[in-house]
Amino acid sequence: MRTSSFEHIVRLQFNSLMLIVIKNKVKSRNRQLARHSKREVLFCEIAETKQVERGTIDTCFYDCVSFKVLHFTIYVSDETLGTVLHRLSEKQRSAILLRYFQGMNDREISELYHVSRSAICSRRTRGLRKLKMLLSERK
Repeated sequence: MRTSSFEHIVRLQFNSLMLIVIKNKVKSRNRQLARHSKREVLFCEIAETKQVERGTIDTCFYDCVSFKVLHFTIYVSDETLGTVLHRLSEKQRSAILLRYFQGMNDREISELYHVSRSAICSRRTRGLRKLKMLLSERK
């Protein structure tokens, strides 16, 4: 099948336009990479003194309150929060610690404890209410 001269011209114009777009995109990407490379530094090139000067904080475990939840050891750096967490029930405390310090969702926690997801949700909700009440009493 033979194409008309109009279709041929449209195809040539489209190809030309696409080549321009691709060339400009490559230029843009190269400029972006050049900007990033000016600001990036390899970890092996960073001296230890620079890390200390920037304010690297070394948190020691003896400064934290630790909780053992299943096979996790969770450290809480805020002493007030740690003491208040001790006043919660074991179930409430473990639901809160696994959720907010380990980043687990209700389904994952419920699979660990072999209970329903709604049970974990209610434990966490009741624990948060009690935690809020205990923290407001301490102020």
